[in-house]
Amino acid sequence: MVVTVPARLWRSARFDRPRRLAPGYRSRVQRLVCLLIFLSALPDAMVVPVLKDLCVDRYGVTRTQAQAFLLVNLLGAAAAIGVVARLQRSVDPIRLLILASVLDAILIACLWLPLGWPGTMAVRALEGVPDAIAFGVLMQLLSRSVSGSAAGRLGLGSMVLLGGVGCGMAIGGLAARLMGPGSERVVFVLGAGSSALVAVLAAACPGSLQGTADPRRAQASTSVRGDIVGPEAARTVPAWVVLAMAFVDRATGGVLTGTLSLFLAGFFPYDAGERGWMVGLPLLAMAVGAWPAGVLAQRLGTLRVRQWAGATYALALAAVPFVGDSQPALVSVLAVLGLAGAALLPTSLALEHAVDRGPVGFTAFATSGGMGYASGAVIPVMVLGVAGDAASSYQGIIVGFALLHAAVTCCAVATARRPS
Repeated sequence: MVVTVPARLWRSARFDRPRRLAPGYRSRVQRLVCLLIFLSALPDAMVVPVLKDLCVDRYGVTRTQAQAFLLVNLLGAAAAIGVVARLQRSVDPIRLLILASVLDAILIACLWLPLGWPGTMAVRALEGVPDAIAFGVLMQLLSRSVSGSAAGRLGLGSMVLLGGVGCGMAIGGLAARLMGPGSERVVFVLGAGSSALVAVLAAACPGSLQGTADPRRAQASTSVRGDIVGPEAARTVPAWVVLAMAFVDRATGGVLTGTLSLFLAGFFPYDAGERGWMVGLPLLAMAVGAWPAGVLAQRLGTLRVRQWAGATYALALAAVPFVGDSQPALVSVLAVLGLAGAALLPTSLALEHAVDRGPVGFTAFATSGGMGYASGAVIPVMVLGVAGDAASSYQGIIVGFALLHAAVTCCAVATARRPS
């Protein structure tokens, strides 16, 4: 009896019964999904400010191995695609989100334990599976919401996601400072709590969340609003192009936060404070401008906005290493870079929504983006090791990634097609 009662309650829960939502209630549900996206973005970001303390000081590994701690969960993220593909037909999105969030919380909490470096890396790799699944399900819920257009909704979600990453970094550094030296592991406790809160909120409001994910309502609403055949998605691109967009967007983001910081520190007379706010300027502009960019894409066309934003972004990125000696010029180019970059994530997510609305597509999107970020962090280090630590090497790396980004934009233009 002790076993069967929870099982019956679980099976009888109203996870798969869509509710008729009033217009005002729809916006509240959308805010709930955005809150879950914000909470799910916190755990990984909290680790970044105290990475040296958690890995180098705690286990005596090298800085390169410490960077691998941030990237090894990509192995789990890649495995998550197959897991979601097997589960999506038998487990509804809300249950999948709850299970993924609970497992994520458990694995993050395990990182607090003295597992040794091999054990820590193994747990970190496993943690990538539920982390990617939670992202895929949450973006699926947001994209299928019946309030507003896909581009506008995903623009809002992009802004919340980027804001969560920024807040997570701030919370991680602040918590370690308040707790004192040697207490940096508190970020694992906070991260586990954040993931557990996602599970609690999803379990507390299953009917509300399922109201956003009913495929029949989403399909009916798209025929009226034109999410698929209207102006916001008059043309679409193949799935592999969308994944390439996710890859190059995150790759150039890795170059901005890593290579550009080293370039400015090594060859220009900017102190740490100046470098910090200059590198943070485009990232802040991307976060603040993501929602307006999604609304603009809804009005002008998702692919059209993506093309112009991608071209502007690539040109600004290529110009950055050549204007470093003039702070006003550098700040202006970085501002243009951030404003153009604000449209990248919401438009690529909207295009992913057009070609694959299920959690598998969004999970693959997250995995491709993670691999792109890893490439943007690792490839420059390898190139500098071969070419030498010269200004021309940094310029070549940044321009090379800008050209790669422009090439993907050209692929999107060449492969664009109208939906049948």
